[in-house]
Amino acid sequence: MSSDTKFHVHHDAPEVIGRRERLGVRLLIVADGAFLFGMIFSYFYLRNLDQNGGWIPKGGHTFSASSGWMAVLPLIVAALIHKLAQRDPTHQGSFSLITLAAYIYGGYYQLHQLANMPFINGETGAFEGAYASCWTVIAGANMFHYFVAGFIALGLVLRSRRATVDPILESWRIRTAASWFTWIAVSGIACAITTSFI
Repeated sequence: MSSDTKFHVHHDAPEVIGRRERLGVRLLIVADGAFLFGMIFSYFYLRNLDQNGGWIPKGGHTFSASSGWMAVLPLIVAALIHKLAQRDPTHQGSFSLITLAAYIYGGYYQLHQLANMPFINGETGAFEGAYASCWTVIAGANMFHYFVAGFIALGLVLRSRRATVDPILESWRIRTAASWFTWIAVSGIACAITTSFI
């Protein structure tokens, strides 16, 4: 019986594991980018088409342009804080906790917006127009980003509390997380710019 109590997960070198994880995240970013492009295209296509006042019907409701920016501001803040964590690894645990808090707050704010949409008909439960449908899809995409980023940030917080973490693999994981955090901040900015055109 061995006296070694360490739990070995991988048999590959840390660099190989790091490259594999980074490739997976990059493929997710490419797929998410295609979806984002489709949402933005649909938003502007339906806005410019506006058949029979179907974009925002007469008497229809909208969110303000600033509400879109408020929903994505935590994505931007969290990405910047994570960049600080990359530059100062001695405080990575604290920065990861702040990043997690930003994602939790942003997810709550986005969920609050989704729960209080002003453009749903109270009697039928139907959306008031194409703007409402497009806005809901974009808000849902932001919610997905908050959920995935919150899960990643929670993992970084938990890993920063562990004593035995391979430093090479951890460096790869922090850089891989930075790729996702940067992408969702860019995606959030693109969505906020899009919804600014009401």
